[in-house]
Amino acid sequence: MSLSPFDDVVEAVRAALNAKRADLSQRSAAIEAALRAYERAVEFEIAESFASEHQLKHPLVRQRAAEAASNLARAVASLPELLSAVAGESERDAVQSEPKPAPTPPAIPSVRPSGLRGKLVIIGAISGREKASALPAELAADAEWIDTERDGVHAVGNLPQRIKQGRVSGIVILDRIVSHKHTEPVVAAAREARVPIAFAGQGGRASLLRAIAQLSEMQRERA
Repeated sequence: MSLSPFDDVVEAVRAALNAKRADLSQRSAAIEAALRAYERAVEFEIAESFASEHQLKHPLVRQRAAEAASNLARAVASLPELLSAVAGESERDAVQSEPKPAPTPPAIPSVRPSGLRGKLVIIGAISGREKASALPAELAADAEWIDTERDGVHAVGNLPQRIKQGRVSGIVILDRIVSHKHTEPVVAAAREARVPIAFAGQGGRASLLRAIAQLSEMQRERA
């Protein structure tokens, strides 16, 4: 017996909210990890100072507090609410100031920093648009698209296994299009293998580039 149209709507809402929850959990986990690292670094420096004063054996300091604080600041600054606020202030400043020469376009983010292998995997269909035009050629050549809307849960196939084998460098989920039940095993495998995940709404070009930039930043922090 087929589900009621109401059930379809409820499922779509649940999937969208679960995707947002996964995104929030990932951002919160990054900040919590950076905060713990900062706390640990400060404790090391306090212990080191105390050992110097009392001629005791020095603890092995793995990370300086200043470096840990910088990492924590970057993790907090990457929150979308802060990025939106900064963008809004920049737009207001541009309106009030005299016209200036156009800035140099930012470099296209890399999805495979040195030392990493595997493809960028994008999960979700882009209705009415060619996938090749959704990304710059430099990124499109290294991206693999998985269309769960057309092929359902079978489209994911052995992706969780490939993630665990280190054959995927990053994952972008079009969370306003893809059902949560299709991506749940992928997200679980990525978390286990520490493969970065980002979300790109309905797959607009700006959203995709922003998501890939977030992947690159997460890869650099984990390197």
